[in-house]
Amino acid sequence: MRLSYSALEAYQTCPLKFKFREIDRIRTPQTKEAFFGSLIHEILKILHEPSQLAIPTEEEILKIFSEKWDPSFYEDPQEETIAFAQGVKMLKNYYAGNYPARFNIVSLETRFEAPVLDKGEAHIITGIIDRIDKNENGIFEVIDYKTSKKMPAQKFVDNNLQLAVYHLGVANRWPSLVEQNRPVKLSLYYLPHNEKLSTIKNAENINETKEKILGIIDKIKISSAEQSFEPNPGPLCGWCQYQPHCPLFKHKFMEKALGDEEARELAKEYFELKSRADQDSKRMTEIREKISAYMNEQKLDRVFSESGSITRSPKKNYTYDGRALKAILEPLGKWKEILAIDSTKLKKVIASLSEKEKRKIEQIKKLDKETKIISVKRKKEIDN
Repeated sequence: MRLSYSALEAYQTCPLKFKFREIDRIRTPQTKEAFFGSLIHEILKILHEPSQLAIPTEEEILKIFSEKWDPSFYEDPQEETIAFAQGVKMLKNYYAGNYPARFNIVSLETRFEAPVLDKGEAHIITGIIDRIDKNENGIFEVIDYKTSKKMPAQKFVDNNLQLAVYHLGVANRWPSLVEQNRPVKLSLYYLPHNEKLSTIKNAENINETKEKILGIIDKIKISSAEQSFEPNPGPLCGWCQYQPHCPLFKHKFMEKALGDEEARELAKEYFELKSRADQDSKRMTEIREKISAYMNEQKLDRVFSESGSITRSPKKNYTYDGRALKAILEPLGKWKEILAIDSTKLKKVIASLSEKEKRKIEQIKKLDKETKIISVKRKKEIDN
């Protein structure tokens, strides 16, 4: 199987997005966010190009940015003006703190291929690295530029799959990094904040990355075999270009058809009933608290009204000594009957395991049953 990092990321984000992009090959127009990010990347590549005779000045860089800027990506003129100003500010701040002569740049826009073997089956992982530097101590640094406004915590960087895959690509290009167990610095440069977040990886991390990749490939294989690529709703759905094809969103884009008006009216009524139920539930909680306070004050466990009575009963939870319980039940052949798997606890345990052990558990997972549940999201929540 040949997969790019972006394909792995797409599957992790949403299996259905992976299918639309990698299997169905549905083409989508470039978004304003993608245009902005691509242009900033292009400008920084021009800035750091080692083969050029003279380093571009800040004025020259901003001139190129202005010439390549395309306002047609923005429907709102005010939004376009703000985005352009943000780009200028981003480049000026970057130029002030990253004069090209300060860096020993090994490669820009580096394409890589990294083999990942699994019981005789070879998978090729591909990608493009924005920039690779080599510092005065001989340590390679992989840098990926980010134009997103939100800057994550250090834990996200330490566990970032993109950086781990880039490390794999660099190690495959220069095998001595693994042979000599040399560290590699991997960085995400958040341009809106002019901040670089970094982590260090070495040869010990290679197998862990491969296991993580194989775990994703296992899931892709299962999805392909079962022809089941489920949508995974989340905060990134608002920017997804595949909404017109997604069962979670395509109703927004459908022309009115037979039964559609009835469906919309039923949905409207459902919202009204749900809102009323939420208000009733909130009021019931308030009433329970007041009744309970009254019972405490009057030392009562039941109150009466014309409609009936409300009784308060004690609920006690007990724990047992596990070893003692086993000693009693195992000789009777009853011990195994109570060893049910707690799915909540299992998730926490799995999260603490190595990638190799996680993959083993994933491979023995079986579908027990599948049901559909209905959830509600109000329009203001969707728009936000």
